[in-house]
Amino acid sequence: MRTARLLSRAAFIGMALALVTGAGHDAFAAPDDPPVEVQVIGGHNATEVYPFHAQMSNGCGGSLVAPQWIVTATHCGSAGSARLGSNTRSSGGEVRSVDRVVNRSGTDLTLMHLSQPSTLTPVKMATANPAAGSPVRLIGYGCTSWPSCSNPSTLQEIDLTILASSRCAAGGGASTDVCVSGDRTHSACHGDSGGPALVGTRGNWTLVGETHGPGDNNGECATTTLYTGIAANVAWINQQTGGTTPPGKKFENTDNLDIPDNGAAVTSQVTVSGQAGNAPAGLKVNVDVKHPYRGDLVLDLVAPDGSTYRLKSSSADSADNILTTYTVNASSEVANGAWKLKVQDVGPQDVGYLDAWSVEF
Repeated sequence: MRTARLLSRAAFIGMALALVTGAGHDAFAAPDDPPVEVQVIGGHNATEVYPFHAQMSNGCGGSLVAPQWIVTATHCGSAGSARLGSNTRSSGGEVRSVDRVVNRSGTDLTLMHLSQPSTLTPVKMATANPAAGSPVRLIGYGCTSWPSCSNPSTLQEIDLTILASSRCAAGGGASTDVCVSGDRTHSACHGDSGGPALVGTRGNWTLVGETHGPGDNNGECATTTLYTGIAANVAWINQQTGGTTPPGKKFENTDNLDIPDNGAAVTSQVTVSGQAGNAPAGLKVNVDVKHPYRGDLVLDLVAPDGSTYRLKSSSADSADNILTTYTVNASSEVANGAWKLKVQDVGPQDVGYLDAWSVEF
């Protein structure tokens, strides 16, 4: 699959429509181009059936995330129907009508509601972005060559690599988005918009990104591809679809730690292991401090690389104790490693202790 440079808003909207499937305008086409189909460049015929993959009637791709909901790209525009779970673009699988569209404000992510539930299995959604260097699989019906576009009838797949999100900054990417490698012979292209970026193994895939468009200014279907990050939007998706995010794994330290009165900061550590990729954008930090004047306390979360996130500043709050869950956007941090809670008492007279704390993914 290959992507192209971003043009004007109108041009971009038109181009992106065909990014995954091969109909309509896509994020890589010129404003007045005829309908263009986008497929994987440098890929090959799909080696398995992806029951959650959606071929939208507007020419874009999508992913079934709940029995009646598909995630796709806002710039694709409306679609009347979707073909699900087929490796052939124009036949097979299930066809469902779209009866409602919900756009995620401020993003290129859209949910399309199906008039009837699909019987196929939705894809799991990521709660954290994969780390740079991780393998990633792209699938779709986009152009298999460019600038002379060849459109496949069979679903294509290609295995590429996750890059640091900053590598797609030229395409408008944020730290919560997913950037995928590529070159002029291995990339996303016209017709792949809205389609999935996946991590995992055969039959066990997790959706980490939704195809947004080019990640740089190197020309159409040229190098990196920008994907709207699913982890940063999963809570909103679940809210709209009625789904729930499974409880995250908790790493806890219950050892009591005295906090010196008006003294130096003390730290408590938890070691996180077995978590793939980066920490989530909604990392939960649960804190239990016993102290008679909590306004004296300053709390900081320290990531494994030493980056510090302020949880609480000092104040005139004279109430007792802290029993609070803080939410931290730690999506730029590798999940595994030593996380620390730093606590400092910056006021006189009152003494307390850290009772317990945890990070929850």
